[in-house]
Amino acid sequence: MLAGVMTLVVHILAGLFGSTFIYAVYSIGIFPIVRFGYDYTFGLLPIATIYIFAAIVIFYMVRLMKSTLNSYKKRGLKTLPGHLAQRMLNGIGAIFFLFYFLWGFNYYQPNIEEELGFQEIKTDSSIIINEFIWATTILEKSRHVVSENSTDLIPELDWKELENEIRTSQKQVLKSWGHSTPGRVRVRKLLPEGLLLRFSTAGIYVPFVNEGHVDPGMNRIQWPFTMAHEMAHGYGYTDEGVCNFIGFLTCMYADDAFIRYSGIMGYWRYLYFEIKTMHPVTAKNMYTCLSDGIKNDLIAIRYDLNKYPDLMPVIRDKVYESYLKSHGVSKGLHSYDDIIIQVIKWKKSRYAFSIE
Repeated sequence: MLAGVMTLVVHILAGLFGSTFIYAVYSIGIFPIVRFGYDYTFGLLPIATIYIFAAIVIFYMVRLMKSTLNSYKKRGLKTLPGHLAQRMLNGIGAIFFLFYFLWGFNYYQPNIEEELGFQEIKTDSSIIINEFIWATTILEKSRHVVSENSTDLIPELDWKELENEIRTSQKQVLKSWGHSTPGRVRVRKLLPEGLLLRFSTAGIYVPFVNEGHVDPGMNRIQWPFTMAHEMAHGYGYTDEGVCNFIGFLTCMYADDAFIRYSGIMGYWRYLYFEIKTMHPVTAKNMYTCLSDGIKNDLIAIRYDLNKYPDLMPVIRDKVYESYLKSHGVSKGLHSYDDIIIQVIKWKKSRYAFSIE
C-alpha cells in the first residue's frame, strides 16, 4: 500500500509543478532499466510471460481466500471486513505502483506532433479524399509486388522473423527522430485465438509483463501492422493514435513487401471508414474500383474478424473510453483515428521518407 501512496504523491507533484521533470527522470533513469532488465531475462523465454503472470495472480487469489477463511475461523466475523479491506488496499496499491513504475509514467510524455515540429494543417473533406486516393494507389502497387494472384493472400509467416524485422524497422524510425529505443520489445501471440477479438481488440500491451500481445485469430495481413502498433507501446508510447502512426511508418520502412502491404492496408482501412462516414458514395465508388486481389483480401479480413463476435461491446467501450480519458487521451477511442492527420502532417515534415 505504501508504494501505491508514493505513486499517488508523484502524480500530485506532477499536477502541481508540471509533468516535464517527472517524465524526464522516468524516461532517462527508470524506463530504460525496466526495459533492459526485462527484455534480456523474461523476454528471452520462448513463451509469453502473461501466462506466468496469470498463474501468479491465480495463486495469490487462492492464498487470499485461504487467509480470509483462516482469519474468519480464528477471529470471527467481526474482524473479517478489516482483514479483507487491508488485503485489498495492499493489492490495489501494488497494482497501482507496478503499472506506473513499469510503464504508466510514459503518459507524461510530450505531444509527439509538437516534439517533431509538425506544422498545423487545416483538414477538410477534400484533403482526406486526396489522402485516400494516394493511399489507394500505394495499396494497389504494394499488392501487385506481394502477389499478382487475385485470390486472397494466405502467407506462410515465421513469427520470430516477422517480430525481428518489425523491431529492426521500428528502431530505425524512432532513432531517426532522436528517440531512444531501449531493450528489445517482444510481441507475442496470445492464445486461444479470438480471446482479444471477442472484445474488439486485435492486440494489447500489458505493462505488468512488459510485452505486447496480438490475437492470431485475425487475418495474417493484419499481423505486422498490429505487431508494430503494440511494439510502439513497448517503447514507451501511450497514445493509441501515435502507436498507429508509428506502426504504419514501421511497416512502410521495412524491407519486406508483405510487411509494407500490411501497413498500407491498415492505414487505408482507417481512411476508408473515415470517408465512408463523410462521403459514403465516394467510398463505395473507390471500393468498386479496387483490384480483385485487394477486394478478396478485405473480404478475408472481415470474414476472419466475424468469426469472433463481440462480447459486451458497450461495456468494453465505456471502460476503455474512461481509461484513456483519465490518462490524458482527450479523444478516447477516437484517438485511434489520429493516424490520418499525423501521416498527412508527417509527409510535410523533414522526417518524411519515400513511400512507393
